[in-house]
Amino acid sequence: MDFIELLRQGLMKLNNHGDLGDRSTYVGSSDVAGCPRKIVLSKTEPPDHELATLIRFSRGHLAEQLILSAIEDTSYHWEYQKEVSHRDRPYKAHIDFVFNGKSVLMVLEVKTVSSIPKNPYESWIQQIHFQMGLLQEKNPGKIVRGCVLAINLNDGDIALFNGLEYHSVLYEGLLQKASHIWQCVQDVDVKPQTQTGPLCAWCQYRPECPAYDNSMIIPELPIEAELTQYLGLKATKKSSETELAKLSNFLKFAIANANPDGMAIKVGPNVVRTNERNWIVVE
Repeated sequence: MDFIELLRQGLMKLNNHGDLGDRSTYVGSSDVAGCPRKIVLSKTEPPDHELATLIRFSRGHLAEQLILSAIEDTSYHWEYQKEVSHRDRPYKAHIDFVFNGKSVLMVLEVKTVSSIPKNPYESWIQQIHFQMGLLQEKNPGKIVRGCVLAINLNDGDIALFNGLEYHSVLYEGLLQKASHIWQCVQDVDVKPQTQTGPLCAWCQYRPECPAYDNSMIIPELPIEAELTQYLGLKATKKSSETELAKLSNFLKFAIANANPDGMAIKVGPNVVRTNERNWIVVE
């Protein structure tokens, strides 16, 4: 038995489960949050994802199960993976969680990350505004609000980005983007627009992308694993620097309180001090 292939096939089924239907037949909320060219090609030329990519996709399902376990016995009225469709266009949203109050509908979008950003990513904002717009159309008598919960499953860090509310101008702009995507899916002669972003390096469709200069002849090397490792370390570098700054401030505070004159403390076999530049030095 090839367990690795068994795992890959199982995760493919998990990430293409029937609740979302055939994604080539509609434009979803995550579609309008991405690069139109990538979305169109993913619908017309679906990629064969590697196991590592499928595992990253599956983190979202794990995070949603955590939320489900936490709220299943509460008195709140909520729905999981609520499907909302446009009144006459093939646009849909499968909203992670919708909390239903007397006068307010609250959308909760769950995101898994390797490090918590200071502010929500623009793609998150676009996705949740599209969800709120579709939900507002179905519920004109209610106020529709939204928030994004970012979860780092490795470290247990979380952040709630709250205060989002339905905005008609933003929604209309996203409807135009959805219309462009759908037109390109239906008509191969219409070229999709490109939208560069931090995920371009991981895009399967980057070769021949008009957003980048592909006219130069560049030698090719089979070092995909090393490049992937580099990109992963680069992505976590910002998080590491933030944590290092927190620990550095903690140590400075500890030294200043315990030995304000000598500006040094012992930690096990180590001597920790601050130097003339106010940097932490471990001896």
